[in-house]
Amino acid sequence: MWCGRKLKAPAGGAVRPTQERVREAIFSMLMGVVPGASFLDLYAGSGSVGLEALSRGAGRVTWVEKDARNVAVLKGNLALLAPEARCEVACAEVLRWVRGPGRGGGFGVAFADPPYEVTREQGFAGLMAALAEGGVVAPQGFFAAEMADACGAAEAPGWSLLRDRTYGHTRVALYRREGQV
Repeated sequence: MWCGRKLKAPAGGAVRPTQERVREAIFSMLMGVVPGASFLDLYAGSGSVGLEALSRGAGRVTWVEKDARNVAVLKGNLALLAPEARCEVACAEVLRWVRGPGRGGGFGVAFADPPYEVTREQGFAGLMAALAEGGVVAPQGFFAAEMADACGAAEAPGWSLLRDRTYGHTRVALYRREGQV
């Protein structure tokens, strides 16, 4: 939809936007799921993954990013590309948001791309537990995790690993939440 449009990225090296090739792979995995779905982009940075979800027909998108400078860039990208879209941008620490305002969100798809050092230290099991326990991701909903290729896919109760792929130095794991809709 917005082919060829350049997104602004926050200054400095703190944000590592998801590579186009990796975004393509993620959305290829989620091809039949995203249209009409509610989409959650955690550790959003410039917002590129959530904007890609919007361009592919997501019904609504929520971005969560703790750095106010990154949020300002994200909001600028959103204003440029989709000013009328049903969206929310939260400036908050991810786990605090997931355990607070995000509870009961019932998202169909959640994506997380934290700084690689965070995933090396903490992994995704705690985040996945919070997404399920709080109803942030709906039963039968999906969670896509981006991490360094050296990290292994997490195991978490209530989640089934569907795919685990490596693209250069990036690994993407796709999960489905168990439970009745």
